Amino acid sequence: MRTLSPEQGQRLGDLRRQFGAAAVPQDLLTKLATLIASVLQVKVAFVGHSNGTWAALAESSTEPRLPSAGVESWKGFNRVAAFLEDGVQIWVHDDTRWTLVGLNGRTGVSAVLALEGDWMPSAPALLQLARELQFAQRAFSWSSQAFIGEATHRLTRTLGRVSGLGSVCSLVLRHVARAVPSRIAAFAVPTDDDTLAIVATHGYPLELVERVRIAPGRGVIGSVYSSRTPMWVPDVSLIPNLHVRRPRYRTNSFVAIPVAAGAEVLGVVCVTDRLDNLAFTKEDLLTLRALTAPASLALDRERAKRRAEAFAQAAVIDPVSGLFNRRYFHERLEDELHRAQRHKTPVALMMIDIDDFKGVNDQFGHLAGDEVIRSVSDILRRSVRRFDLCSRFGGEEFAIVMPGSGPDHSAVVAERIRQRIEEFRLEEPTLSTLRVTVSIGLSVSYELSPRELIERADRALYAAKRAGKNRVVA
Repeated sequence: MRTLSPEQGQRLGDLRRQFGAAAVPQDLLTKLATLIASVLQVKVAFVGHSNGTWAALAESSTEPRLPSAGVESWKGFNRVAAFLEDGVQIWVHDDTRWTLVGLNGRTGVSAVLALEGDWMPSAPALLQLARELQFAQRAFSWSSQAFIGEATHRLTRTLGRVSGLGSVCSLVLRHVARAVPSRIAAFAVPTDDDTLAIVATHGYPLELVERVRIAPGRGVIGSVYSSRTPMWVPDVSLIPNLHVRRPRYRTNSFVAIPVAAGAEVLGVVCVTDRLDNLAFTKEDLLTLRALTAPASLALDRERAKRRAEAFAQAAVIDPVSGLFNRRYFHERLEDELHRAQRHKTPVALMMIDIDDFKGVNDQFGHLAGDEVIRSVSDILRRSVRRFDLCSRFGGEEFAIVMPGSGPDHSAVVAERIRQRIEEFRLEEPTLSTLRVTVSIGLSVSYELSPRELIERADRALYAAKRAGKNRVVA
């Protein structure tokens, strides 16, 4: 065992006067370790917990050697340091005894001063040294903040190049699992039906949980979503209401944190099973909270994009039929006719009118009329090509634009539509006696204007009506 001499204690106390008021240089820890080593005549190292494992941040010499970088190499150190806090412990590595002095009390950062040999008889003096090494603690804090800042900057920069909810959440999880090394992670977001869905996973296939819906307030994710409060659990076995072990989890520790924009929670990130099999720390929680800032901005951006797309769609979609509206029909018809003129190709136009639709509303009610509109719209959509344009022209009238379709092909499609509508029956028992037919006017253009094409199709439609309805006239 080793004991500090009065002279050594005095010299260690002088270190504060040498460095205490100075700005923190990048090599402060190395210089400090070297100075302490010159006083004690043993190897001295500063060891910090960063990026999921312990590592020697500064050493006064290379011998005796500390573990190399990597989670496995520091397992023995983990077991001792986990109970160190502000105390003094003995740790043995490769037959060398080390005295570990905790430095993490003031900053929340896991940091240890390691002295070669057994200095336990001088523990009070070493603890006094630790209290006076505020500048070393500032260095650890600066190092930790630099790591968090770099991780946040890296995620922010990368998110600017990614779009789509699933892609954004997957990217966030990859950065989270790297910054706080975890075997398992999940990202859940709210859905339109007021539940939460997991849209990205790390460590297991998304297919296992993508159909699961989580009610707000239920379970870990639901509780964090409702409370807007992070849940940091070092040992779930100590919380009876949460102690539900699952085979895929290796540890009892997890962190779940909300991703919020203002007063609204946009998602929940949950990580478990640290790679070193230890409990998640306060430092891990701070890192996760920092990473949620760019994540919330990205999710808010995706939400704004989805809303803009919904508004844009609402501006061109008829709410009852689900088909394009008349305004969009006119825009597309003009575009298709211009394109057809350039390429010398035909454009077919069908004008379709439900026969005796007023009688449907009068006999069965307007709700039944809306159901007929929806059913006819569905038949139209399924009867044409994907790039053909189906629209509700107004009331019970529809229009279909078929680019590149000549008289023969368009006449076959029109007759198919007429037959399918005549044969279909509504599933509602009270509407089982309802029979629906349509009249169709067809016109094909090679060089007509939009107005001329519509007028010709309209004349054909009126001819179909005069001829007895439920027929196609070209």
